Amino acid sequence: MWIYRQLVLVTTLCVLSDICSVDAIIYAQPSEASIFCRVYLFFVIWTSYLSFNYVCYDIVNLRNKKRLRHIFFLITLILSVIPFMLPISIMNEKNEVYSYGPAVSYTFIVAPIYIIGCIVMILFFNKLMNPYRSQAAMLWMILETTGAMIQLFNRELLLVSFSMALGITILFAKMENPDSGLDRNLGIYRIQMLYEYLKQLFYSKKHDCSFIIITGEDTEKSISSENLLLEISNYLKKQTSDKVFRGIGNDLVVAFSDDGTSDRQLIQIKKRFEAGWSGNQFPHPHFISIPSLKPFHNVSEFFTAYRYYSNIVSDSHEDFFVIDNDAINNMEKFRSMQNEIKAALKDDRLEIFLQPIYSVKEHKFVSAEALVRMRSDDGSIIMPNRFIPIAESLGQIEQIGERVFELVCKLIHDHDIDSIGLQYIEINLSVVQCENTELAAKFLKIMHKYGIDAKKINLEITESGAIKQKDILLENMEYLRKFGCTFSLDDFGTGESNLNYIVNMPVDLVKFDRTMVNAYFNNEKAKIMLESVTEMIKRMGMHIVAEGVEEKHQLEQLSKLGIDFIQGYYFSKPIPVSEFLDFVRRNNSSTSKL
Repeated sequence: MWIYRQLVLVTTLCVLSDICSVDAIIYAQPSEASIFCRVYLFFVIWTSYLSFNYVCYDIVNLRNKKRLRHIFFLITLILSVIPFMLPISIMNEKNEVYSYGPAVSYTFIVAPIYIIGCIVMILFFNKLMNPYRSQAAMLWMILETTGAMIQLFNRELLLVSFSMALGITILFAKMENPDSGLDRNLGIYRIQMLYEYLKQLFYSKKHDCSFIIITGEDTEKSISSENLLLEISNYLKKQTSDKVFRGIGNDLVVAFSDDGTSDRQLIQIKKRFEAGWSGNQFPHPHFISIPSLKPFHNVSEFFTAYRYYSNIVSDSHEDFFVIDNDAINNMEKFRSMQNEIKAALKDDRLEIFLQPIYSVKEHKFVSAEALVRMRSDDGSIIMPNRFIPIAESLGQIEQIGERVFELVCKLIHDHDIDSIGLQYIEINLSVVQCENTELAAKFLKIMHKYGIDAKKINLEITESGAIKQKDILLENMEYLRKFGCTFSLDDFGTGESNLNYIVNMPVDLVKFDRTMVNAYFNNEKAKIMLESVTEMIKRMGMHIVAEGVEEKHQLEQLSKLGIDFIQGYYFSKPIPVSEFLDFVRRNNSSTSKL
């Protein structure tokens, strides 16, 4: 737009000087007319130069090439002054009114050089240009060339200025009309103009701009009427000198120059929302602040962060979030892990580690908990706390859960676990899996595939309180129990788990969380509570597993308390399948008590 405005101004002066030169040839003295004709030739050269400058914008970004721009400017200045030094003649006979001579010939040699340069740049570098701009510019060059050729052989047809003006009009219609980027209902810029505005900022390497994004699911629902959007956008335009864009959906994006006022403006905008709008409407959107463009390398990264954190704040119900360097780094880690999970599922790089579970009564290891691990390309292990939350947010947790279940079934099929004293393997279920109506059917199909006795599978249910569709969970549990599967309530004593779930769900085992076990040894009230809960659970006919046991005195006291099974680093951390099998064979064959 900056270059186009220069071009419009110079082309307008060129057309006006052309009109004045014709008028001077007819009515003024030849000496006066020659001055007007030379001024016209001056502007013809400058119009050609600015046309070349405009075409080069996308390709070399002349705004950032100051030295190159200055050289071209100086050369054009010198070239445009030369017509004032060369002779010029005037023709005014019948219908023929024009100038000719060395000055005119010189001009119509220099100007076409720029025009030919424009055409060459468009033909050879059109992939680097905005396609709409390259098409409009090419049509413009063809019009100017055609007009000049016609006038060359028909002196009475003064078409050069006309073709220049027509070309500028075509550019305006196809590319440079600022109103074409406006939302017709709200009078703010459309999202395409936000892209162009950002592109301009990145081209010029100007990061002195901050943004506030008004977004969120609540915005989409409550700012749904165009009247309310119009009221809000009009207010924002007054606050921000008209730099307001309509973003994704009903989002509003506000741009500020980096003069230190964006924080103050944000406070005012939030207060305005709290005050309410006409019709007694009180929408409660989320506000995302982008203090600077420096964390981003290009427009694509900006929009990626915009979309990503719009979803984040909507899901987390945060009122305010800042996208800074740390936020960008976290997003990149998330996206990297997202790709890693997809590749791991595709390349079969998920595996299970097993942590042995010790039976106090039988004095041996009778089961184990299967825990998922993911291998990266370099063979290193990626722990679950790094990829499971991301897999849950991306909806990949079911795929991972099914893969783990199949790996356990394959383990049981490939190895005679009965011969080494193992009765069953515990497998964690995610909340998403528990709410899947096809869970039982899928698991039975996998067990049938490997010929597995369902009694060798124990399914752990975690965060039961987070399960919304408990009826589906109960149906899956009852169906699988008919075939012999058993169930555990995992992490009892933390999160949403409480006594109601023990009463209402058909579980066989209750697993005391590590924090609850540690509290037993450090807090008198916790000790009384755990003793009471243990007695109650035992009276209900269920068994208890104590997790996180790391010391011998913990094992001894928990055994005296009546805990049935012990799991923890005192015996072993989770280990690969081959190590686990060797560990169980070696220890279960020993007659000594652990």
